[in-house]
Amino acid sequence: MSKSNGETETAVLRYIESFFNILGEHPTLKIEYKTKDEIYLYLQGQSSFLSEDKETLADELGTLAEVFINRRFHTDKEVQIDINGVKLSKRKKLEKFALDAAQKAKQSKRKIRLNPMTPEERKWIHISLANVEGVETYSVNEGAERRVIIKPTD
Repeated sequence: MSKSNGETETAVLRYIESFFNILGEHPTLKIEYKTKDEIYLYLQGQSSFLSEDKETLADELGTLAEVFINRRFHTDKEVQIDINGVKLSKRKKLEKFALDAAQKAKQSKRKIRLNPMTPEERKWIHISLANVEGVETYSVNEGAERRVIIKPTD
């Protein structure tokens, strides 16, 4: 990890900690790098604040953290905040779904059109299948109708 990454990681951690300190909350925070352009922060704790809609809260906190580090470090890193493992669980389910769909595409030798998804879900599908031999992925349509196509390459 370079000094710049370490500084960015520390700044994100302190920023989120200070947010929760204002609320009188003290969740456990752990930062990991998932990609060179993403900071993944795992937040664990029990409170009435964290019992709200975890995905929306995590997305909003992530956006605030991104604005903070982008202004301070002039970087385009994405900050993913996962409250009590909700995002990680969803990612694992999407990864399994993607791998199953890829297997069906290879066996049937036909394209598989997935249902419309959010940009984040589409990204996880593309990443999950990026190194799977025998298939390629791409997105089609616009806006709320944007979806992933899994195409066999053989």
